[in-house]
Amino acid sequence: MKIIILRSLGWLCVGLAFIGAIVPGIPTTIFLIIALWAFTQSSKKFQTWLLNHKRFGPILENWQSHKVVPLKAKIFMVILQISAVLLVHYFFNKLIITIGLAVILIFVVLYVFSLPSNVPLTKNFNRIALRNKNSN
Repeated sequence: MKIIILRSLGWLCVGLAFIGAIVPGIPTTIFLIIALWAFTQSSKKFQTWLLNHKRFGPILENWQSHKVVPLKAKIFMVILQISAVLLVHYFFNKLIITIGLAVILIFVVLYVFSLPSNVPLTKNFNRIALRNKNSN
């Protein structure tokens, strides 16, 4: 039963990510990360398919190996979070709910922005770059 739920969650998130790749305003990266997690727990076959995907594979490989979240995704996340806080305040008009949501999302922002935005350079790459710089 657990495997069925995880695979269903994975495919739901893949579907939402595909929609997000086409429709502005729907995030892609977070759905892919959730799908990767679900498939890692439930299906090696689907995990491999996702990691080898032409468009999404590199993003997920960077996440899985280095916990990298691209700067563009971070900025988009903040914009969506601000929009969510404003919408919640508009629809519920309860200051305590708005403040509570804002506090939670601030911690999310702090965590996500503490993650790297780029894949770290390897030591070999640094040595080659230094060698090329010194030879010029």
